[in-house]
Parts: sequence; structure tokens; C-alpha cells
Amino acid sequence: MEIICAVLSFLNLILLLVLLFKKELFSLFSNKSAVVIMQNSKINIKALKNAGISIDELMSRARLSGYYNIGDIDTAILEPCGKISFLPAPMKRNLNPKDFNFAPVREGMSRVIISNGRIIKDNLLLSGISESDLFNLLSQRGSRLDDIAIATANEAGRIDFFNK
Repeated sequence: MEIICAVLSFLNLILLLVLLFKKELFSLFSNKSAVVIMQNSKINIKALKNAGISIDELMSRARLSGYYNIGDIDTAILEPCGKISFLPAPMKRNLNPKDFNFAPVREGMSRVIISNGRIIKDNLLLSGISESDLFNLLSQRGSRLDDIAIATANEAGRIDFFNK
């Protein structure tokens, strides 16, 4: 009887481990690697079928990644974790400052300095803005403190006001 209890306990433990670490255990016993399912804006139907992914699922995952036109995608890679990585077509990729040989100023973290018409004094102090400067800015905008739902200040000194 003790042997049966021990075997059942061991099987219970194995089942629990499998349930808790299903993905990790699966990846230990499989040689899954990334699969290119789309390259040069051409879908590799054979790779899709081997991966068990339909065209509809590819389209759905593309939309969830922000690609509503399959023609906007250059490369799609099915990652070992099951997600699909998309590389945009060259003419559809986002521009960045480097494309214009431009180096933007670091803005740093933003802090809430006004919340629901109340000044958050600790954050105001940390942002390096005085109360009088804050009231001057409000006056220039033609706003009162009570009009402001939230105001933030970043490390570069930019203040953004959002009215109620």
C-alpha cells in the first residue's frame, strides 16, 4: 500500500510540474526554432502549413500587430514561443530621427505636478519648477488651478496641461 501511495504521489508531482511548466518542459524536449513564414512580401504557404497556421490566422495576428494590409509586411517569423514577429516593408517602416540625421533632446521622466486642481508639491519640487512659475504659466494660458485635471513636467522642463 505504501508503494502505491508513493507512486501516486510521484505521478501527481509530475502532473503538477507539467501543468505549471508546460511551455518550459515542451521547449526542453523539442528542437523548435524560428520559422520564416513570409519573406520579401511573399507568403511561404508550405511553412505556414507545416506550422499549422492558416492564412486567416496570419492575417489576424498581423492586424493585432498593427498591420492591416499584408502588403505592408516584408518578413514574418514564427518564433519558438508561438508569436509572430513582423518586419515592415521598407516604404512602410516608421521613420526615426536617425533617418534625418537628427539627435532629439532627452525628455526624461514626466511627473504629475497637478492632479484634479491640486498641486503635488513634492513632484513640483523634484521637477525644479517654483509655484510662482507654475501660476504664471497658468495665467498665460488663461487657466485657473481648478481648471486643470492633470499637469505633467518632464526632466527637460516641458510642462503639459490637460483641462478637466
